[in-house]
Amino acid sequence: MKLTYFQLEAHLTKKLFPAYIISGDELLLKQDAIQWIRQAAKQAGFEERIRITPEADTQQLYTTLHSPSLLAEKQLIELDYRESTPDKITGQILQEYSRNLSPHHLLLIDIGKIDDKIAKSGWYSALEKIGAHVAVWPIPREQLPAWIIQRAKKYKLAFQPDAAQILADYIEGNLIAAANAVEKIYLLAPTGAINSDLIQTILTDESHFTVFDFIDQVIAGNLSRSLHILESLHAEGVEPVLILWSITRELRLLADMAEQLKQGATYETLFQKQRIFPRRHPSIRRFLSLFSAADCWQQLAKAAEIDRIIKGAAPGDVWDSLRMFCLGMIYNKNIA
Repeated sequence: MKLTYFQLEAHLTKKLFPAYIISGDELLLKQDAIQWIRQAAKQAGFEERIRITPEADTQQLYTTLHSPSLLAEKQLIELDYRESTPDKITGQILQEYSRNLSPHHLLLIDIGKIDDKIAKSGWYSALEKIGAHVAVWPIPREQLPAWIIQRAKKYKLAFQPDAAQILADYIEGNLIAAANAVEKIYLLAPTGAINSDLIQTILTDESHFTVFDFIDQVIAGNLSRSLHILESLHAEGVEPVLILWSITRELRLLADMAEQLKQGATYETLFQKQRIFPRRHPSIRRFLSLFSAADCWQQLAKAAEIDRIIKGAAPGDVWDSLRMFCLGMIYNKNIA
């Protein structure tokens, strides 16, 4: 079964499937979807949560799926495939799970975009038949005000349409920034509807950087600005995994664009297809004039090493590694 992000929350109040696949690169919306499933699972008695990464032994996955908990507790089993896809053996284990379901197990797979190869795989077809696939896509620009109004309702805040439109125009598709703004308004405890004056005041006072500010400066080749924003994010307690996510997400997009340019696509077509805001066009053009798709994948390999440091699988200081990553990206291609 296929569900959209907007259908999932209502679905979970009525029924809980034995498996859910959450795909896409929109981090905030995926976090929403995963949190909704966790909450529904807990309410249904799945008290124990087990998270398995691709680095884990396949025997661990098989044992977890096909062996009951020692305490006879229901288990939510989460598989992290954001940076890879299930291999042949894992696929066979997942297919077997779909044929031998246990009421004590609920499977949740966090994965990147589902391409044609994955969609045609045996494990995906098997799990979609007994569960649900929620494909998380970026929210179109024209739907952002409605999304902001809906999100604000969770905090019992009433946004006037013009206020939601101003915030949507300001954040330019940055959902994390929009969510942060809604939370900030909630903390201000306003007594009435949120109007345009209040939004203008908050945006004027806002001086914090986001991971999107950071990646914009890296792509533009502004070394000093990139490092300054990185230090600000460090001081504000932003998790390195979120910063690394912004890097890898952008590099995959740029690698794909570089490949399409090589095949004859135009910048205008790609900007429209990827919904890239006009203010970012110059920096992306400049980046793609210097970096090929192969260059992007080399940088992604370096990002993978930082991910290993974050997970404790490799030695090193993650913040030093992020600083060196900036230096390497910018100086190696003489962008600065």
